[in-house]
Amino acid sequence: MDAKVKPAMHDKSILVCRSAALRDDAISTVAELNSWFVNYVDSSEELLERIEQYHYDILIIGIPADAEQTVSALAEIIRLRPDAVRIVVASNLSPTLTARVAEVAHSCLPFDCTDVQISCAVERALKVIGLIQRPEIKRVIGGIKRLPSLPAIYEKLNQALMSGHANANDISEILEQDPAMAAKVLQLVNSAFFGLERQIYRLNEAVTILGLRLIRDLALSSHLFEALPSGYGWDSFSFEQVHQRSLLVARLAQDISRSVGADRNAQAQAFLAGLLSDFGMLLLANHDPEGYRQVVGLSGEMQQPLYVVEKMNIGVSHAEAGAYLLGLWNLPPAVIEAVLFHHFPASSASDEFQPLTAVHVADALLAPVSSAYDAKISSQLALKYLERLGVEHKLNDWQALAAKYQ
Repeated sequence: MDAKVKPAMHDKSILVCRSAALRDDAISTVAELNSWFVNYVDSSEELLERIEQYHYDILIIGIPADAEQTVSALAEIIRLRPDAVRIVVASNLSPTLTARVAEVAHSCLPFDCTDVQISCAVERALKVIGLIQRPEIKRVIGGIKRLPSLPAIYEKLNQALMSGHANANDISEILEQDPAMAAKVLQLVNSAFFGLERQIYRLNEAVTILGLRLIRDLALSSHLFEALPSGYGWDSFSFEQVHQRSLLVARLAQDISRSVGADRNAQAQAFLAGLLSDFGMLLLANHDPEGYRQVVGLSGEMQQPLYVVEKMNIGVSHAEAGAYLLGLWNLPPAVIEAVLFHHFPASSASDEFQPLTAVHVADALLAPVSSAYDAKISSQLALKYLERLGVEHKLNDWQALAAKYQ
């Protein structure tokens, strides 16, 4: 029988998928404290049936270590309720299942998590969702006549990643369906960006060396940066340089994550967030090329960060625009949060090192794009944020890493 908490005026509704080790008492406590309305189900099948019938704001899903079926259901959950907060409670998952959960969950907590941990995870996710769903952002993005779409090849690669069964040959066959994209991926793999000791000519070899996730993310980045703004006075500002710098931010963010012992999932998400951190600039520039050129110019004239001048003149920053579209595409929540907050990371409620931390530091330490406009595009290092996380002592090491990319 469902356990229910009487809803308040502006409460949130929770659906909990039980697991043998999931602590119902922690969920009940946090629900009572926040006046959340709670229902329970006992299997992934019941979970899917329930969310097809009713709207729930928050899904808390307990996953036993061997629950392949429940993890697979997460992809269907996103299709049915993409706007729901997804909190996974699990321990001792296999590396493959851990990677798949990291792609779709807002947070993954241990089975012995407390009511405070659950509450903080939910509130953090709700804050990000609320910020990127602001009417001003919807208005600007809704006014763009031709929004970029996820390339079909990305979706196929993502499905292969989520399946947990694809090998290098499977991925190569997917890439070969788009010869232009395959050529771009091989070009990037063989560029100085990766610094490999020899040329790579075969896709399956590239996949083996770099991994499926990185290949998938490079394919997405290459697709999104195809429509670089030109004309309209852009001769003094190169979006190609923005793209190239994003690649460096991605690599450095990955290195920074590795330096603090972050797991491979966090490293991969830092890489993807770095690739897409300034993608919103293209959205705003393609929406109103002349208006955005003036905004970039004002940033230099006023010696103010670009995102500040964007907010003053457009009402939306490139970080918000990029995060909003990535949210529509259901990219990993940690990536969306990193893109949204990479200029002002202290806005994140988390006190732990995360992909956002790595992307912010990388963006702040790398040289900005040079242009006649002298716009302030890179982040200003948020030292108080690093102190809050207790990682300020790593700054010298990170500066040494950044020096390799200058």
